[in-house]
Formats: sequence, C-alpha cells, structure tokens
Amino acid sequence: MGKRNYFLDFWKFIAAIGVILVHIPFPGVPGIICTCLGTWGVGFFAVISGYACCGDKDTMPGRILKRLRRNGIITALTIALYMLLSYYDYRKNNMLFLWKSELKKPVTYVKMIFAGDFEFFLGSHLWYLVGLLYCYIIFYILIRFNQKKVIYILTPVFIVLRIAVDSYVNSFNANWHYSGNALIGVLPTMLIGYVIADNKEKLVKIPSWVLILGSLITAAAMFTFVCVKVGRFDISQPFKMLCASFVMVLGIKKPHWHIIKPVSFLGREDSLYIYLFHFMILYFLSEYMYSLPEAHKYISWQLPFAVIIASVIFARLFSMAIWLIKYSKNKLL
Repeated sequence: MGKRNYFLDFWKFIAAIGVILVHIPFPGVPGIICTCLGTWGVGFFAVISGYACCGDKDTMPGRILKRLRRNGIITALTIALYMLLSYYDYRKNNMLFLWKSELKKPVTYVKMIFAGDFEFFLGSHLWYLVGLLYCYIIFYILIRFNQKKVIYILTPVFIVLRIAVDSYVNSFNANWHYSGNALIGVLPTMLIGYVIADNKEKLVKIPSWVLILGSLITAAAMFTFVCVKVGRFDISQPFKMLCASFVMVLGIKKPHWHIIKPVSFLGREDSLYIYLFHFMILYFLSEYMYSLPEAHKYISWQLPFAVIIASVIFARLFSMAIWLIKYSKNKLL
C-alpha cells in the first residue's frame, strides 16, 4: 500500500469519526449503532497497522523500528498534552492537590505503561497508542527472528481470546480495560492484518461482489447483535473482525475506488489527528455548550455533531501547520 489507497482512506475517516461517537454517543439505538462503528474502527486501524508490518525479513524490522520511534514520539507528546489538560481541569475546580497526589503514586505510571489507563488525565483513548507500541515490539521480534509460523499459530489463539474477553466485557458491563489493551484490543486484529498481507495475492482473486456482499452482511450482523443480545451476550465481536477483514481485502483489490474523494483525502491526511485531539475538543466544547441556556433540551444530539465538525476542522488546520513547517524547513535547507 505504498501508493494512495482511496478506498481505505475513506474508511479510515469513517473509523475516526466512529471513535468520536464512542466517547460522545447519540442517545438511544442510534448511539448504540454508532458506538459499534467506533469500536469496529479501532479494530480496522489495527488491521491496517498489521498489514503494514508484513514484508521482507531483511528490511521490515528496520521499518517497524522506524514506526515504533515515530509513534513513540507521538504518544509521548500526546500524553504530555493530556496531562496539561488535566492540570487545567483540576486547577479550575480547585482540586489541584489531587492531581499532584496522583503524579506521586508509582501505581499511576504502572497503570499507564502496562494497562494504558489514562483516565485520570482525561485521555482514556490513549490506551490504543500504548497498545500499538507494544505490538510493534512483538512484531519486530517475530519478524526479526523469522518466526512467521509463530504468527500463524498466535492468530487463531488471540482471535478467540479477543472474542471471549470482549464479549464478556460488553455483555456484563465489566471494566473496559480488560479488552482495551495491547493483547486483547490491538494484537489480534494486527495479526489478522499481517495474515491478509501475507496472503494478498490469493485474496485479491476473490470477486469484488463477494467482498462487497461479505462486508454488508457482516456489518449488518455486527450492528444487529450489538442492539439485540442473544440471552444477555453481545456476540458482535466476530462480525466486527470479519467486516474489517472484508473491507481491508476490498481496499487492496480496489485501491482507486473513492466513494467520496474529499473524505478520502481527509482520511489519509487527518484521521490520526482527529483521533488524537477529539477528546480535548470534546472537553472544551462540552464545557461551553453546557453553559448555554436550556442546554439539556438539545445537547445530547447537537454535541456529537459539534465535536465531529470541530475535530475535523482542527485536524485539517493542524495538518496544514505541519505541512508548512516541513515546507519551510526544506526551503531553508
């Protein structure tokens, strides 16, 4: 996927918007469906990351290390920003002593490093960034030592583990960190992405209509089983992974399919920044909107739209700023 893939770029944007709607959902059934789309989106991002880890054993380890360094820097900077946001929040509410107390606890850093728990610092979505770093390390070791067979052994094991744990969390309202971590929330779908990449020559021979039909059927199933429980069990997780896989293979087969071209552009350039900064935007925007008269009458529907629009605009401006900095640097050199 060295060249631009319009189809996958489009779905990266949709996935990023879906993540926003996990954290600020619409009320009722529409909210449940949008939350399902968002959790699918996180898995879809991981499938793409796993796909990008497949390649020549002599060059791929170096490329994985490069991604590890880049994402490590992005993760560290983003964590610092959210810690500043939490400092502002606790100071505004005259509770700065709690913030300082939390920083002094060793368990705070253990939770962040090993469980991706950043809730105290208003950055709960950052678990994915930490999980991705761990998975890059795992893939580096496996590929560096030419352990492709191990990847194929691990894939079904972790798929089953993800289905079991995620279904338990969603069915019994258990702590979401049980599934929101590197081993359950990221590694299984990254393994799927790798397997897809390793078998892409065979997979692209599947007729497009089969892939489209498979995407539609599995999408319908995952939305249905999120809304309609079997007993009290949420069995949507297998269909989320299948849907992400169908969309991924279809994107490999038809990279020039662009459903809405401007959306594909935003997906390629801005989806990461939408993911990183939407929590900050949600914080300030909700603070403002809740201060308006009679906000309770309309905010449950208007706030999600407002956060989406503001996040997309901010991400676009941020991307442009990054481009200008790089352009100016190249000019000076």
